[in-house]
Amino acid sequence: MCTNATKTAASLMAAIEPTLKSLLTFTNLLNTPQGQAAIAAYDAALAAIQAWKSGTTAQNVLQLIGDFQTVFNVLPLPSTVITLTNIILAGIETVIGVLMANSPAPVAANESLTPASAEETQAMYQAHVVADTTAAVQMLVPGFKRSIWHSPASQYQQAWDAAVETGGFPPTLKV
Repeated sequence: MCTNATKTAASLMAAIEPTLKSLLTFTNLLNTPQGQAAIAAYDAALAAIQAWKSGTTAQNVLQLIGDFQTVFNVLPLPSTVITLTNIILAGIETVIGVLMANSPAPVAANESLTPASAEETQAMYQAHVVADTTAAVQMLVPGFKRSIWHSPASQYQQAWDAAVETGGFPPTLKV
């Protein structure tokens, strides 16, 4: 488990906020009903993450993140910002992965003849979540390389700024 999963997930989610607002401003959606709905759903998810405790189920938090994803995915964003959109979605996938990997492993429907210990089950579950999260992020942001030396929030911001720069977007979109 992450030594401070709540802080990790909350700081990454907080790093997403300025990029979300920049994207909505750039696409003239910030002050529309859809943009305001996205911000409200984001705020609800962030508050839930900040209140969550590592080692407990994250089902309610995951539902609120899912609500944000639903609202975000129906925003009328132009295809010209797909790279930036995918970075936001990859950040959300990472938050989900942190929450899931630091929640109790689901109970297996059937046990083998030699069941694994609770610690082994949790470790296997975490490895599975990390692999799935890594694959989801790679699908959204091909070429992204995770670093153990930098926080997820820092890596997110670097990926965003690099995409803004290489995509020819205005520097005001950088965080």
